Amino acid sequence: MIKQAGLYRELGGTGDESAPAPSLRNSARTAGEWDEDRVLAYLDAGHEIFTAMGAERDVIADDVWITGAGSLITDGTWMWPIELAHYVRRHHVPLLPEFLNHIRAQGYVSPDVPHDRALAIFEEHFGENARAAAATDAAAEQGVFIWYVPAFSRASAQFLIDRLASSGLGVTHPLTDSLFGFRETAQGSRQPLTGGTSSLLSALAEGEYRGVEFQGWMGSDESLAVAVRRLADGTQRLTFRIADIPGPDREEAVAALVRTLDQDAGHCLGFVIDRAGKTVEHDWDRVLFGSGEPVTLWPDTLGILRTSLPAHPELSGMPHTNYGPLAVFHRP
Repeated sequence: MIKQAGLYRELGGTGDESAPAPSLRNSARTAGEWDEDRVLAYLDAGHEIFTAMGAERDVIADDVWITGAGSLITDGTWMWPIELAHYVRRHHVPLLPEFLNHIRAQGYVSPDVPHDRALAIFEEHFGENARAAAATDAAAEQGVFIWYVPAFSRASAQFLIDRLASSGLGVTHPLTDSLFGFRETAQGSRQPLTGGTSSLLSALAEGEYRGVEFQGWMGSDESLAVAVRRLADGTQRLTFRIADIPGPDREEAVAALVRTLDQDAGHCLGFVIDRAGKTVEHDWDRVLFGSGEPVTLWPDTLGILRTSLPAHPELSGMPHTNYGPLAVFHRP
């Protein structure tokens, strides 16, 4: 059975009749353990088994946002909420003695968690049918808008942000000007994005990060996750999760993204519009840029470089329109 740590009252802990969960506010200290830096490195290096996109306020200081709050981390033996590291780092809240001793016994090195073990922990925590239910829900709600662009410079990243804003999609919350997101290092660790648009620009333009995720906003109450991934050749893939937008407004989000594309169609290297998420399992990277994998699952709209058409005989003879350097196909 997985052991659980960091279940403070404000992080979802309930305790039991004899020992209710402790409060974060009452657990803050002026100094941490003698090896706090190494303990934090262990907490940060754990395996994420459940990801929550978004942020929550620091419940003690109420002055910063904690990115990814609600996500769950494991080392295969223990599981803890991702925000626990924040409260240890900033407020020096204590860990359970058993968990702290476990970390020290591991030499502060978080072990690799095999895929099967991670799935078993997920199902133990959420229920044995949770993965199947999640897969069913995901199949029904995976609408995406994907497009590919050349590697970002700071100027081209700023241009993208400006284009999104002019089309009705902001990258910071319109009321608080807060940025919700994180960047992924080459080693696979996630670092929160703080500091507003400037931090996002740096993360997009710097080659040291292989991925960036943030929330895009339509107004003050509708948001969609945006994931940016750097491919092997330096091309950037942007994935907008349009399924996050409520159904009645989803087409408005698609229209906003198309408007964004229209402002710089000459630099678009490819795009996919799939409102229902029927093709999310398709490896579009390989279809458009890799081995020329054939198109077997059709999205609503597919834009592919005309220079790549010879690698796709399945598209031969199909009607298309020209869009900048792309040939654009619609679902047959």
